[in-house]
Amino acid sequence: MPNFKFNMDFVPVPKDFIEHIMPTANASYVMVYLYIMLLAQTGKNAGTDEIAKRLGLIESDVINAIKYWNKKGILSGTGENIIIKKSADEELSPENDKKSIEDIASIVDGNPALADLCAIAQEMLGKTLANNDIETLYWFYDQLGFSPEVISMLLEYCVSMDKRSMKYIEKVAITWHENNIITMEDAQAYITRASKRDEFTASLRKLFGISDRNLSKTETLYLETWRDEFKMSADMVGLAYEYCVMAIGKLSFPYINTILKRWAEQGILTIPDAERDHENFRQQNAGGAASGTDSMQSTEGISEIEKQFMAAYNND
Repeated sequence: MPNFKFNMDFVPVPKDFIEHIMPTANASYVMVYLYIMLLAQTGKNAGTDEIAKRLGLIESDVINAIKYWNKKGILSGTGENIIIKKSADEELSPENDKKSIEDIASIVDGNPALADLCAIAQEMLGKTLANNDIETLYWFYDQLGFSPEVISMLLEYCVSMDKRSMKYIEKVAITWHENNIITMEDAQAYITRASKRDEFTASLRKLFGISDRNLSKTETLYLETWRDEFKMSADMVGLAYEYCVMAIGKLSFPYINTILKRWAEQGILTIPDAERDHENFRQQNAGGAASGTDSMQSTEGISEIEKQFMAAYNND
C-alpha cells in the first residue's frame, strides 16, 4: 500500500472542494481549477490559450470551466484578476469575511449613495435596520458587486412579493449573482421575466381551481413546458383545458399537454387557429368512433404513454 506524505512543494486544495464539489464536476473543469490553483500558488500568470495548451484541452473548455467555477462560487472573476475562494459556501455568505459594523458605518457615512440606500431600505422594509441588516446590504455592494441602484431594485422586487425577511432577500441576491445579474438592465430583464412567469402560473392555478396547495414538481414542469417550450399563452392553455374537460370531464395535465403539444408542432399559437383546428377535427371524425368527443381522442401521432393516459381517462 502506498505511503502518502506532504513536502513543501504542493498546492493546497480545500477539503470542501474535494468532498462536495469535485465529485459532480466535469473532469476537464477540475483540471483547469487545479492548474489555476498552481498558478496562484506560484504567482505565475497564464492566458486561457496557454492553460489549454498545457492541459491538452481546447481553449473553449478552459473558458467554460472558469465560468462554471464562477457560477459555483469557487472562483470570482473571468478577466485578468481571478480570485480563488476557499469554498462555494464561504464565498456566498455574508457571514464570512464581512467588515465590522463600525467600519461599514464609516464607509456609509462617506458615501451618499449607500446612505440613501439604507434610508430607502428602511422605508421599503418598514422597520429600523438592525446592524446585521446593514452588514448584509453592504455585503451585496462590497462582495456581490451590486450598485446601490441594483440593491434598491432587489429590495423592491422582494417587497412586491411581500417578502421582507433579510434572509430571503439574501437568497435572491445570491441567485442574481450566480446568474450574472449585475446591472440595472440585467435586474429589470429578470424581474420582467419573473413577473410574466408568476402571472402565467397564477392565472392557471385560478383556472384549475388549485388554491389550497402548491403545485407538484410534475405540474410545475408541465407549466414550464407549455410556457417556455411550446410558447403557449395562458389563454391557449385555458382553451386546451376547456377541451380536456369537455372530453373527459376533469382536469388532466397529461391530456392538456397532448393538445398543446400537437398545436405547438403545427404552429398553432392563437385562439382562432386553435378553434378552427378543433372544429376541423370534429368534422373529420363525425360519425366515427371519436364522434362527439374531443379531437385529441384521435391517437394518430400520439406517444404510447399518452395513449395509455387517454385510454384510462376515457374508460372512467
